[in-house]
Amino acid sequence: MKPNNVGDFWLGVVFTAAGSFILIQALGFRPMPGMPVGPGLFPSITGGAMALFGLVLALQGWFAKVGDDLSLVPEEGEVAAETAPVRADFWSRIPFIPGLLAAIVATILVMPHLGFLITGAVLTAFLVVLGGGGWKSAVIFSPIVTVAVYALFFYGLRVPLPHGLLG
Repeated sequence: MKPNNVGDFWLGVVFTAAGSFILIQALGFRPMPGMPVGPGLFPSITGGAMALFGLVLALQGWFAKVGDDLSLVPEEGEVAAETAPVRADFWSRIPFIPGLLAAIVATILVMPHLGFLITGAVLTAFLVVLGGGGWKSAVIFSPIVTVAVYALFFYGLRVPLPHGLLG
């Protein structure tokens, strides 16, 4: 037997192997005395997720039905106009990368002064708008995500984040 979608299968195998390697290496990190979270936590999460999703992709490539088009981008004229995805041309996507880099640099510089909650909410709102979302979505989404990430790090992982203006 052979996989029906060879590209997805082999890409999944590579990601599963890489994720497994990262996970095995991260599990070997020694914990730091007095620290509630060791240096291997985040690499372990990343490696485990890579291995899991790589396995899912490999299985999807293996068990794909013959003749199924699993590509995300349809060929020209293949999809009806009402279901065709909006295709942004190359030049309209150029501002995203410099905007993303500028936002990350600004966040690094400002977070110690304003704190995680304020800076994270502003960064998230900016990234939503930069990615094509509306301001209404950004204003609703960003505080929810920022508080959830703060709670995960502060209460779940016991990793302190900068308080800034909120003390």
